[in-house]
Amino acid sequence: MFYNNLSREEVFRVYNFVMRKRKELSYGQHRLYLLVKEEFGKEIKESTISGWIFRNNIPFAGEKTQFREKERPKKEELEELYFEQKQSAERIAKKYDTSTITVINWLRYYGLPARTHRESMNTSLIKNELRELRLRRPTKDFSQLSAEKAYILGVLCGDGCINHKMAKLEIRKDKEFIEAFVNCLQEVYGLEFKPYYYKKRDSLIVYAASEIICKDLLGYGKFGTFEWNIPSKVILSNEKIRANFLRGLFDSEGSATKYVVTMSSANFNGLNEVGKMLEEMGIKNTVKKRGKYSYMHICGRERLRMFREKIGFTIRRKQERLEGIKND
Repeated sequence: MFYNNLSREEVFRVYNFVMRKRKELSYGQHRLYLLVKEEFGKEIKESTISGWIFRNNIPFAGEKTQFREKERPKKEELEELYFEQKQSAERIAKKYDTSTITVINWLRYYGLPARTHRESMNTSLIKNELRELRLRRPTKDFSQLSAEKAYILGVLCGDGCINHKMAKLEIRKDKEFIEAFVNCLQEVYGLEFKPYYYKKRDSLIVYAASEIICKDLLGYGKFGTFEWNIPSKVILSNEKIRANFLRGLFDSEGSATKYVVTMSSANFNGLNEVGKMLEEMGIKNTVKKRGKYSYMHICGRERLRMFREKIGFTIRRKQERLEGIKND
C-alpha cells in the first residue's frame, strides 16, 4: 500500500510525526501538511491529514475488510442523501459502515459529481455543525433566576442592549459598573467576558457573544428602548431579586443627589412598572410624563434612606451622593 509513493513504513513515520506535532503545536491540517513536506520532502493530502487529526483515522486500519465488496445502495438513495439532504460522504459512510472513499466510488459509479472541499464546507448541514462547535456554552446551570441574573436584566432594560447573538454594555465612565455586569455574567453562566477600551468614543465596551446566553435572557421579556418591561419572573420573585433588577436599571438610567433620586425614560409603561414595584417595597415615588419622556422622582429623607438600604447603586459616585442623607 502507498500514500503518494510512500511505503507503509514511511506512512506510519509521517503519521506519528503529524500526531506528535499536532499535540505539541496544535497546528491545523494545512500547517501540518507544510511541515510534512519540509521534513520528508513528500506530500500527503491535507484531507488525509485532516482525517488523522480530526477523525482519528489510522493508516491501513481498514485492511482487514477493504477487499470485501460492500453492497452498493441504489442511485436514488445516494442522490437523496448526498444532494437533497446535503449529507457529507463521511456521514453517508458511517450510515453504511464503510469508508468515505467507498462512498465517493459509489458516486462515480453512478456518474454523480462529488462536491469539492469548498462546496462541502458550504452546505447548510456543515455550516450548522461548525456553528454548533463555535457556540460558547455556559459551564453552569443557569435555569433559575438569581439575583445576579436579575441585575443583568435590569442593565439590559437600561444602558445594555441585546440581540439573538450578543449582549453588549458600553459606558464612558464608572468602571465599577461594567465590572459588576461582567462579574454577574460569570457568576450566572460561568464564562468570562473582558471589557476593552474603545479609544474613538473614549468608552469601555463588553460583548457577551453567546447565542445560548442571549436566548436565555431574551426569554425573560423585551429590552428595547421603547418597549422594555420588568420581566414577570422578576415581579413574582423575592425582594432580593427585585432589588437587584432595580439596581441594574438605576445604575443605567438613574441619578442621585442627597435630596432626590431620579430616573428618565422614553418608555412610560416601563417606568410606571418600576414605580409600582418601588411602592410595593415601601418606597413612595412620583412618575410623570412630559412630552416624549417620562420622569420618576424619589425624594424625602425617609424614602431616600429606604432606597439606599434596599436598592442603592453599584456606581460609586451615585452611591456617595445618596450617602449624603446620613448627615442631614
